[in-house]
Formats: sequence, structure tokens, C-alpha cells
Amino acid sequence: MTDRLPRRAPGSLPLPDPRSDGFAASLSIAAIVIAFLLGLFLGPERHADRFAAGVGLSLLLVATRYAGLRRGLGTWLIVADAGACFVLVAATSAPLSEFHFVVLAGAWWAGRLPPRRGAALFAGVFLVPYALVVLPDALQRGYLAEAADDLLTVAAIALLVDWFMTVDRRAMALSAALSSGEERGDSAVEVRRRLGLAAGESPLPLDSLVVAGQLGLTANQIELLGYLVLGFGNAQIADAFGRSEATVRYRLTALYRVLGVTGRRAAVQRARDLGIDSITAGRR
Repeated sequence: MTDRLPRRAPGSLPLPDPRSDGFAASLSIAAIVIAFLLGLFLGPERHADRFAAGVGLSLLLVATRYAGLRRGLGTWLIVADAGACFVLVAATSAPLSEFHFVVLAGAWWAGRLPPRRGAALFAGVFLVPYALVVLPDALQRGYLAEAADDLLTVAAIALLVDWFMTVDRRAMALSAALSSGEERGDSAVEVRRRLGLAAGESPLPLDSLVVAGQLGLTANQIELLGYLVLGFGNAQIADAFGRSEATVRYRLTALYRVLGVTGRRAAVQRARDLGIDSITAGRR
């Protein structure tokens, strides 16, 4: 089946895999770079005695986050990281701390670790002391809006990360079930049984989910592909998803990249070539 997987279009740049350990670590490194540059532009004299320590703590967080991903560490490390992030931003002029980018990167990192709601756990551990300590102080200093914005941003990103990872884990479970079955030489019936267990209660056809897992498609992308096969225009797709046409165009571009195609017709043909046009069964 591997010879049926889409190939990257010639001349196109490889996209970073958001599921990889390297991507999660890179987010934290980028957050430190942004924090450092902001500190230089805004003037670290606001907390000159703690700025260097903040950079050092951020670097330590990058190292422990990457180690946690590689070793599969979970709950206790998420709690410790979130606590360290609170200390970091609280000691560096929260809610105006430039190090809040390190917190946002931490939400993505925590979502990749056990337990399944790792990002929500990270957000909870960070936001409880933030609400108790930073909000009252921000109110007195006239920065309540900024503090509330930080609080809501962390909470929203954590929820989105956990949702994305739930979809991603299902696709990865399907791919793992398929690979293990092929390696053991299981019968087609046994492989399908294992795939059914991995799929859980997904409303999408099993065969479509299998291919989705192999290609790295999310559930939303496989549904979007189904609308293309049905011949929906962007306005109809936007109405079906409850999103704007601009969002639909953005998602279509991402879908084309995953499939290795350059347009709508080519995507529909790729779906048919891969045998996943069954996603439209019962919708015509």
C-alpha cells in the first residue's frame, strides 16, 4: 500500500510535521528567541535582575520538554513545567512579561504527553495561581485587560491542542494497528477487527480512516475531501463547516499539500485513485 501514498510535488518545500518531537521543541526554542528579542526592544530594565534568569529557565524548559517527549514522561512533568512557567512570567512583569510565549509553546508540548488532556492539565496548573496572584495585582496596576487576555489565550489554545491531538491520536492508532497487523501477517479479517477497535466511535468509514491515518489527514481534512468529491463549492463547504470562505480556502491549501496536488480536480482524482471516495457514501 505504501506505493499508493501521495508524493510531494517537485520543487515544493517539505512541511514540518506538527506531530514530531522536533516540532514541539522548535516551538519552545522560537518562543525563547521571541522573548529575548522583545526583552531587548522593550528594555529588560523593567526586571533587569531577573531577565537573564528568565532566559536560563526558558532554556532549561526546552531541554526538559524535549527529554519528556523522548522518554514519554507525563503528568508530573507537565505540572512541574506549568509551575515553572508561572514563576517565570510572574517574576518578569506579568501580565506584560515577554516570556508568555514560552507558556503558549508549553501548551502544545503538554498536549503531546500523557494523559490525553495534557494541554488542559498544563493550562489548569498555570492559570489557577495566575488568576489568584497576577489578576489582583494587574487590577491595581491598571493591566487587567492584558492579564485577562493572557488567561483566555492560554485556555483557548489548550482546548484546541487537546482537540487536535485527540483526532491525531486516532489517526496514529489506525496507522499503528495496520502496520502491526501487516508485520505479524494477520488475516484481513483480524486486521479489520483491530482497525475497528482503534477507530472507536468515529462516524467516518473505516477504510477512509485507514487511508487518512496513512496520509496524515485529520478527520476534518477527510471530511473536506468528501465535500470536494461531492462537487461542493467553497461557499457550500463554508456553510457545512460553519466557517468563513477564507478559512475554507486556507484548509483546502493545507489539504492539497498533504495530498501532493495543486488544485481541486487533482484532489478529487487523488481521492478516487486512493479508493477513499467512499467517504461520500450515503450523502448523495
